[in-house]
Amino acid sequence: MRRFVLAAFALTVLAACQPAATELTVERKAEVAAEVELIHGQFWDAWRETDFERGMSYYLNSPEFTFTYQGQMISGYAAFWDLGESAFANVASQTISFDESKTTVLAADVVSVTAQGTYAPTDNAGVTGPESAFAFTTVWVQRDGEWKVIVASNSEPTVVNP
Repeated sequence: MRRFVLAAFALTVLAACQPAATELTVERKAEVAAEVELIHGQFWDAWRETDFERGMSYYLNSPEFTFTYQGQMISGYAAFWDLGESAFANVASQTISFDESKTTVLAADVVSVTAQGTYAPTDNAGVTGPESAFAFTTVWVQRDGEWKVIVASNSEPTVVNP
């Protein structure tokens, strides 16, 4: 019986020594959302300037990273880098504007941002393409004290040819 009491006491002490779970209060959610929204704005500034390396620096450089676009899934940062590097080779700048954005704090270290708006690329010859609508979702995770995009998804309206 004495061993049982000692074991029960030891388990109680161990449980008491565990760190308390940090409650995600309304105030803390607002702080996390504001922090990610600031970084999210910087992320889009890099893409407006067509600064490919800076834009890519916001993504998690990991095989965990996933990007979806028009029914395709690109797995891993390296594969996405290769795709993006070739796609942006002839883009000098982009005009990007947003009509609406929604930030959802899923946890203290996980935030989703979905935005919809329009973009128009300008190529290296100075020709600006047509303005297109798009919606873009990013899932930001905090890793090693930095916010990085671990999942991104771009959606554009389907063009139907008559």
